[in-house]
Amino acid sequence: MIVSLFRLAYQNLQVKHLRFYIILISVSIVIGALFASSLLITGIHHSLDKGLSKLGADLLVIPKDSLVNMKSALLTGEPSAFYMDNAVLGKIRGLKGVKRVSGQIFLTSATGECCVLGNSFLIGFDPADDFTVMPWVDKKAEKAFPADGAIIGAMTPWEIGDNVKFYGIPLTVWGKLERTGIGLYDNAIFFNINKAHEMSDYSQTDKSIKPLASLKGKISGGLVQLEVGAKIPFITFSILKENPELKAITTGNIATSARQTTVAVFSGIIALIIILVLSNVLMINAIYSAVVNERKRELGIIRAIGATRLDIFKLIIYEALLTSIMSGFLGMLIGGGLLKIFQRSIVFYLRLLNIPFMLPPLGVMGEMAGAAILVALLMGISGSAYPALVAVRIDPHETMKQGL
Repeated sequence: MIVSLFRLAYQNLQVKHLRFYIILISVSIVIGALFASSLLITGIHHSLDKGLSKLGADLLVIPKDSLVNMKSALLTGEPSAFYMDNAVLGKIRGLKGVKRVSGQIFLTSATGECCVLGNSFLIGFDPADDFTVMPWVDKKAEKAFPADGAIIGAMTPWEIGDNVKFYGIPLTVWGKLERTGIGLYDNAIFFNINKAHEMSDYSQTDKSIKPLASLKGKISGGLVQLEVGAKIPFITFSILKENPELKAITTGNIATSARQTTVAVFSGIIALIIILVLSNVLMINAIYSAVVNERKRELGIIRAIGATRLDIFKLIIYEALLTSIMSGFLGMLIGGGLLKIFQRSIVFYLRLLNIPFMLPPLGVMGEMAGAAILVALLMGISGSAYPALVAVRIDPHETMKQGL
């Protein structure tokens, strides 16, 4: 009986093409917008969680006036340069509850004969105390990390073994990081901190380029890993008490800030989608109310030849479900296609807002696709439920008399 009802429902959809296409197109647009927005929001959160987890640090210690620059550098890989005294690291290492501290120096590359790529994010780190770069190398050369080695982000244009040069200092690409969606890892070039000092010295002698600041005894920031059970507020207070010119932030603060920006950016879109969902439910209700009213005699005949009230209810619901399923799949194609077409412009816009983006894993995308189809089904059921109840109350004898 179920198969027969589905076949009859499908045949009914073929008779009234216009109403079918109105529902199909309207619901598809809503599902497409919902699917694309969900992909964007989930992709942002996936990038944040994956990228910030790579830091392996509980705290980032930076100069107080460079907080905005640090967020831009961390999330989008925007080249930044700010410095503080290297002696701070020693003081932080001496605090109870601190497990490891690693310093990094940020440089901005310049165009010209000194460099192979303009406006790159160059980062010097110390391999001896590093815990944020080396553990996350995805591909690397077989030999140990050399003094002139470089580790590149996934979005940089080189491969392992390539030779590059910045500020007259040659480097050999030794390793490549996995893509994370976080600019600090995807767009940067990491190398021994001693090479950063050599670049600074070279820039002072080459008159064709703008000289870098003197980097002796300087770092841009310190990454702090705490002992298990150590209290972040206590460590933060201890750091700032001795060094009021510094700022200590957590990766959680950065993620929260980025998520708040995400909500602000997408709140209007989400509100519009909710309104569209409700309006589509009302539209489906109106269309199926008209359908039931037009098909009273047909439904009465079906009742007269043995169909139960439940069968009539199912027939209307099945028509709505078939339309909703097709709308759900079409909507996903529309949403995914638009996102693919405008991905570059969308990512560029998000980068301007310091929001990272990378598509979520296929498994997550599959779950989101299933959720989109479920929403389409709920729209169909919600919109057709009342007309189906009206159809159930149709008296077959009365309708047959009216048809005579």
